[in-house]
Amino acid sequence: MRDRDWLTRLYEEYSDDVFRYAMRRLATREDAEDALVEVYTVAWRRRTVVPEQALPWLYRTAANTIAHIIRGDTRRGRLQARLTAVTPLHSEDPVPDPDLASALARLAPADAEILRLWAWEGLEPTEIAEVLDTSPGAARTRLSRAKSRLRQHYESSEEVGS
Repeated sequence: MRDRDWLTRLYEEYSDDVFRYAMRRLATREDAEDALVEVYTVAWRRRTVVPEQALPWLYRTAANTIAHIIRGDTRRGRLQARLTAVTPLHSEDPVPDPDLASALARLAPADAEILRLWAWEGLEPTEIAEVLDTSPGAARTRLSRAKSRLRQHYESSEEVGS
């Protein structure tokens, strides 16, 4: 019974965060729900190795699950149909700034991912390091570079729009 209580607490505490993360990466609610179920299935199977601070581990598991879903879509030629709309950084507003949306779309997937984890999910660089399976120093460097690239793309799209 103790394990079930653990899973229930884990789900109640973090499922909304994991679901939002999946929704930002996958266009359909059904795919995000599937990803959420898979994340908690993996957590149940691997409950002996889930750390006390479980959120970074759950995000990492979600990232792997989402990558698997997207790979499947790519094979079927449906990746574009599954891409989510871009939401501005630090905002819940679903209407994106067109220049920011353009700048984000031009980023490499790895840069976009680290910015999502930082801006939308509110993770600190040490937590991002756990999610991305890298060192905290590397995560800080990658985040800094991703911010710089985003700024460059954003400023160049503003200049074109002026």
